[in-house]
Amino acid sequence: MYKRKNRRKKLNRGITLISLVVTIVVLLILAGVSISVLTGENSTINQAKKAKLATELSSYKEQVELFKIEQISKNNGFLDESLTAGKSNLFYNTQTEEDKGKGTIRDVIEDISDEYFEKMEIIKGELLINTKDNEEIKLAQSLGIQVNPYDIVDGVLLSSGNNLALMDESGTLTIPGNVEEIGEGAFAKEGLKTIIIPGTVKRIAKNAFAYNSTLEKVIIQDGVEEIGQKAFGYCEKLQEITLPESITVIGVACFAGDELLDNVKLPSNLKILDNNLFSECSNLKNIELPKNLTTLNYACLRATAITTLKFPPNLSSIGDQALSINTLQNIDTSENNYYEFKSGVLYSKDLKTLVTALPNITSLNMENTVETITGSAFYRCSKLTTINITENVKTIGSSVFSNANLKSITVDENNDYFITDEKNNLYSKDGTILYRIFDKGDVTIREGVKNIINGVFSSGGITSITLPESYVGDRVGDPDMFPSLNYLYLPKNVTTFNKYSYPIKNIEVSSENPYLESVNNNQYILSEDGTELYWVKSDLKEINIPESVKVIKQMALNEVIAESIVFPKNVEKIERNAIYSATTKKIEIQSNIKEIDSLAFSGANSLSEVIIHKNKNDIKGSPWGNVFGDRAIFWVGE
Repeated sequence: MYKRKNRRKKLNRGITLISLVVTIVVLLILAGVSISVLTGENSTINQAKKAKLATELSSYKEQVELFKIEQISKNNGFLDESLTAGKSNLFYNTQTEEDKGKGTIRDVIEDISDEYFEKMEIIKGELLINTKDNEEIKLAQSLGIQVNPYDIVDGVLLSSGNNLALMDESGTLTIPGNVEEIGEGAFAKEGLKTIIIPGTVKRIAKNAFAYNSTLEKVIIQDGVEEIGQKAFGYCEKLQEITLPESITVIGVACFAGDELLDNVKLPSNLKILDNNLFSECSNLKNIELPKNLTTLNYACLRATAITTLKFPPNLSSIGDQALSINTLQNIDTSENNYYEFKSGVLYSKDLKTLVTALPNITSLNMENTVETITGSAFYRCSKLTTINITENVKTIGSSVFSNANLKSITVDENNDYFITDEKNNLYSKDGTILYRIFDKGDVTIREGVKNIINGVFSSGGITSITLPESYVGDRVGDPDMFPSLNYLYLPKNVTTFNKYSYPIKNIEVSSENPYLESVNNNQYILSEDGTELYWVKSDLKEINIPESVKVIKQMALNEVIAESIVFPKNVEKIERNAIYSATTKKIEIQSNIKEIDSLAFSGANSLSEVIIHKNKNDIKGSPWGNVFGDRAIFWVGE
């Protein structure tokens, strides 16, 4: 009996403990639900905060409207858009002389909190909130209050991580009216589909939308005056762009590589189509040259799909490769004062300059009056196999004979400026300049040659080149000079790498050369004193620039594959296009740096991190052509 009672007591005690545990669990669950209801994203507390904020912001907007009504009741001449107010200013057009320069936004919104006194302003009569908080952005937009989530300094919208905050669900973004300039790289490689740029924006800086893989449509409203270098370059899905009449300047390569762009109406006041402007826009079929156009710069229409061009009256300057268009069939010069189009060839009006030949010509009967053949004149003439240099030709530009299918060149026996040898290679009459060579394999350039014109080796098939001791290297070349070359030996008289390096995997400098030296097993080419870096072996995965280097020369790091580069502490200067690489993502620059060219990094399309051991703005020109703009620049003060 006792045992049964004792067992019963233990059982009852056990049930009581279990009940207690269950009760506690249930209470915790209920408490959890209550806490969630009170504190979650859609909680009662959170909703109450939103409601309070909505009331507050709505009140501020209402007070702005009441202030405007009050002012117009005092003076019918009051203009809404004249009202401007902030932390330290209040202005409207009917202010008395005594009140000018006095007041703040508190004179408009009397009960504005300290928090919003710092964040709010009135611009052109509209209330605006400066915030990056997503909840505030949504709430302000719902109340008709303008929002600025951007970093804007002196009217310039800077490149930052907040620039897509106002993009809607369709991928459309309208630039706010208080932006006067879209800064460098502000939307480069960002994910938007349509951009609307109001006329209040006067300038779109270089790289502003470059390499954007989603951008399809650009609407630029009247008032915008200038578009910078490569601003919309290499936007692979861009199909439609509106360019208003107000635009007078469009920068280098602004639309280069936009493969889906098929039709563009240019502003009538545009005078220059700049270098590479529409280069590689392979679907661009229709373009009307502006009536006031004077200049077609280097490669501005190269590799487009244009079939016909009509020259306006004052077009008077055409750069190399500007008309290197495979599809071009006709040029109408009937209204032009400077050029004449005859039998598939474009000449100057006096027939003394041969500008370019259409790509479909199979034979060339050059006018006997020609004295000058401009650069790249036959660049796209793949069907042209023979060229005869006529009697009066005195000057030949670079890359004139870069057509790879060219088989022979002849020179009129009465020509006093050019000559061919027994192998059909073309030289200046005195033998100091080489214009085209047809040799293949291991090539030895004959003694006496001092300079080589670009495009000399375009026939390909050359594996190595021995330059003569006479070669002085006034211009060693540019990236397409040696297209198939794996090795180049620079003799003792080569003075410098002028302007360009080129993607040759192996270059060796003579040990007797007093101007240049190869170091570290020919991985680097420096000036003889070691202070200037001219060339780096492109296939190095790890680059260790010698400590003696003070200047990184133009194109020194051409086509390097290293993802990260640290410049040594003695580097003081970095020249234009110093890094020309699609692979390099990070560089680090030490505190001795004094000068960086404004386009030093413009050829490094993947460079997303530039660490500089200086205080911000110690070096002028940031971001120095970097595609990502100032998002990629990291200042580390010493």
